[in-house]
Amino acid sequence: MRTAEFRRRDPDQVAVDEREMVRHPDFGRLIRDESTDTVVCHVCGRGFRSLGAHVRVHDMTAAEYRREFGLLRSRALSARSFAREQSRARRAGYLASEDARARFAAGRPMARSGELARRRWADTGNRADTGTRADTSGRPDSDPAEARRVRRESLAAGRRTQARTADERTAAALRTAGFTDLAQALRTVYVEREHSIEETARVLALGKGRLRRLLGEHGIGIRPSGQNSTTGRHARVLLNDRAAAERVGAEDITAWLRERATEGATLRELAAATGRSVPWVAARIGPRSQPHRRPGPVTSTS
Repeated sequence: MRTAEFRRRDPDQVAVDEREMVRHPDFGRLIRDESTDTVVCHVCGRGFRSLGAHVRVHDMTAAEYRREFGLLRSRALSARSFAREQSRARRAGYLASEDARARFAAGRPMARSGELARRRWADTGNRADTGTRADTSGRPDSDPAEARRVRRESLAAGRRTQARTADERTAAALRTAGFTDLAQALRTVYVEREHSIEETARVLALGKGRLRRLLGEHGIGIRPSGQNSTTGRHARVLLNDRAAAERVGAEDITAWLRERATEGATLRELAAATGRSVPWVAARIGPRSQPHRRPGPVTSTS
């Protein structure tokens, strides 16, 4: 097996080989494309709902892929929606099958106590110590130097694909927003409209890290974290108003508050109903007019 062959090689040569390997910039992270709900292959840069079967075209098993790119052994190589669908299907099958429930009955207390996890890791450690593992690929051992060269070329091609896809996504976002170039978009959205880094990244379909680099390249200073802007304050006001309106089932929270106040509701009662503070309610209602008093009888002093 390849593992045993690797152990027989000269330790100095192994160290040289390992230094030659190029670590992927997303090492240790499962790359997700939230816009398409897919996971992106580290090797070729293409997106899939599940990578488990795809990685075999790169001469790797799912376990080897996880080790190669620093992912947890328990990490599911699938999109979130795909994982949810699988979970629902497994649960439905479990609930529908009396035989399945009986088979898993003994394992439930072991899972709750942690015994299953301990046995799993003990078994994994034993197989690692003895240099044995399942190898069902049936592939002959390949030349290590050639394998490294192919892997490096595949990684480079994958990074180019990811960069090209990101550029296309940003170009489409610029066209949709009516911008002619990236510099104009950055200055309009981030500087003039005072959008946050997060909102600017969303509008321009950029990652936050890449957005910060682009702002620096175009000579645009990044606002200190926590610094308020007029746009930011206005956005928070709208969010708070919308949340309060949804809580009480109203379309216009200001009109709703004024109507209830006219009916006799106190500021404290309205604050409790909306989940906001008394000063917040008072600011939305505005100055409250004094109740109209009927003139009393005029008494003569003469």
